[in-house]
Amino acid sequence: MKKLFPQEFKRILSLFIIWRVSLFVVAFLATTLIPNFGARFPYYNNLLIPTGLPSWIWGFGNFDGVHFLRIAMLGYEGSNLSQAFFPLYPLLIKIFAFGNQWFLSGFIVANIFSLFSLFVFYKLVKLDFNEKVAWRSVLLLIVFPTSFYLGSIYSESLFIFLTISSIYLLRRKNYLGAGLLGGMAAATRLVGLILVPLFLAEIYQRRGELKDISKKEIAKYVASIGLVGAGFLSYVYFLQIRFANPLYFLSAPSQFGTGRENMPLVLLPQVLFRYFKMLVSTPVISLPFLNAALEVLFTVIPLALLVLFFKRMRLSYWFFTLTCLVIPTLTGTFTSMPRYALVSFLLLPLVAQKTERYFYLLILSLVLLGAILLGLFIRGYWVA
Repeated sequence: MKKLFPQEFKRILSLFIIWRVSLFVVAFLATTLIPNFGARFPYYNNLLIPTGLPSWIWGFGNFDGVHFLRIAMLGYEGSNLSQAFFPLYPLLIKIFAFGNQWFLSGFIVANIFSLFSLFVFYKLVKLDFNEKVAWRSVLLLIVFPTSFYLGSIYSESLFIFLTISSIYLLRRKNYLGAGLLGGMAAATRLVGLILVPLFLAEIYQRRGELKDISKKEIAKYVASIGLVGAGFLSYVYFLQIRFANPLYFLSAPSQFGTGRENMPLVLLPQVLFRYFKMLVSTPVISLPFLNAALEVLFTVIPLALLVLFFKRMRLSYWFFTLTCLVIPTLTGTFTSMPRYALVSFLLLPLVAQKTERYFYLLILSLVLLGAILLGLFIRGYWVA
């Protein structure tokens, strides 16, 4: 058993290195195949180009990456409307930015948590499935078409690591550890708060065992839920103290030019109708059409899989995935859904089982789509 852990990690480390090198290769080729840099986001002249690195490396800090770097460098006061970004990831960038190497710090932090995410995800899947499904699930996660965000200066890798680890510890009945990591997830992204209903759903699933659970264990479970909420409330409290607006993170995105609305909430059928009109009125051979089509697909496909796997998926997993996918759409847009769909990782074991006959064809398709999206992202064109 002592040798099993190093073997698992070594295999995942090898897979991670292949993935990371492949991302660099695609990024390098993109600088030749896509000569024009889109440059549709601010601050890259001040934060990315001055790193002295080639564009196929600093391109992994494009779009939201520059905002995370500015928060780490200047705080929220020095970054216009940056309150939309939760604080834990930029805080880690600041902590590890030795010699003011902000880009390097953000890049290393993101990739370390990507590696850890793969390993913990493997362990989580093995709680319910065999080793073959667990490995295939890890492979599906790492070749997901927008998985390159896990290796970019984005909070995605930190959030997914904390979320997977929290769920894993919860399943292993380490409630306080699960709550602590869940609170950190809620301080990384707003949807981390959805771990609260996941924890409650796990209680419901264990309702038959309640008579045998000690009061001490129940107290730890309640405390774990409180810890998740505390992670979110810590940021709310900071915004109230510093800006006298505890919900600033809600109003900032609408002013960011993302097409999001604050109120009223827009229901999913309305958003689908908006996108239908958008698709039929947009030239097919155009980047706006590609973006809109991808945003629809990365929303509809995971939701369809949730319907398909309703009876086979763990209730807490099903509810968590559904909520994480639907909440961003309530702002009236599917913008960034190709990236947000990464939170549907709990679907992947069932996808791995369902697609066993044509699994490697699926992998090839995902890799090709991912290469196209990464190339566009590196060259400054909006993907998610």
